[in-house]
This record gives sequence, C-alpha cells and structure tokens, in this order.
Amino acid sequence: MFRELQGILQTFSFRPWALHSDNGSEFLNHQLLRFAKEHNYRFSRSRPYKQNDNPHVEQKNRQWVREIVGNERYDTPEHVEWLNQVYNVLDLYVNLFIPVRKLIHKERDGKRIRKTYDQARSPYQRIMEMGLLDATRETELIMLRQSTNPLQLHRQLEQWLARGPDPARAFEMTVTL
Repeated sequence: MFRELQGILQTFSFRPWALHSDNGSEFLNHQLLRFAKEHNYRFSRSRPYKQNDNPHVEQKNRQWVREIVGNERYDTPEHVEWLNQVYNVLDLYVNLFIPVRKLIHKERDGKRIRKTYDQARSPYQRIMEMGLLDATRETELIMLRQSTNPLQLHRQLEQWLARGPDPARAFEMTVTL
C-alpha cells in the first residue's frame, strides 16, 4: 500500500503538507502513522462515527467515484487494473477540464440559506492561479493541458467503462459526465 501511496503523492503538482484518514482500520494503522512521520507529513483523522468530518471528500467520492464505477466491491487483480485505468483517464479529464464552483460565503436569510460561489474553474486553472508551482512543473502542466484532447479522454473513459465488470452501466455512467 505504501508504494502506491508514495506513487500517488509523487503525482501531485506540489508537496502535500498533511495526510488525513477516517477512523477505519483499513486506513488508520501504525504503519500509516510511521509513514507520515518518516516523510514529515502532519497526520490527522476524523472523529469516530462523524461522517460529516470529511464532507468535501465524501461529496467528491460520490460525484467522481461512486457515480462512475458504482458501489460494487472490486477486489480481484483484474478489477484493480481496470479501476486504475479508469482512474488514470478520469483524473486527467476532471483535473484538466471540468470546472468547479467553490462555496465562498453562506448566509442564513430567515428560513433560506443564501450561498455565494466563486467563478467556476478547473483544478488545473486554480493551481496555475495560485503560483505555487516551480517553473518546470508549471511548464509540464501547460504542455500536458495543451496536448490533451478532452473529447478523446471522454471516449477513452467510455471504452474503459464498457470493458469493466458491469458493461451495461457504461453508458449510464458516462452520460452523467
């Protein structure tokens, strides 16, 4: 697991400063704590039985994981390989091209709650605006974005979903993208 975790962390455009886990024993264990300490990551975790401690993560899991691949259990080596391929394509598609609005203000007005959002931008646009990247990484991302065709990515995603454990769901899943 730690080889995969290191691989994931290395794909980030910047070095994360913390790791956050829920309280499930499948995630929270002594090896993960040791990994965080050895690599100088701050470690935090959710409170037991408090699902709303990670609302943004849970919302993204539903939107970009559950709605695409479903809630089934994928535990064979073939399923894992398939999931990795789907996630590789989905990661590029979502992070480079799909704009997202972020909540910037919430105000109660009687019984109504008024929400104000920022202008929708893709994660790629947001990271470029932050100015956190070194020149090399920024150039790499610019070249990746310019050389990637969103329609082609969408078609690749449809193809991978059609090859999955439940091909009947492939059309249903990609229509919602």
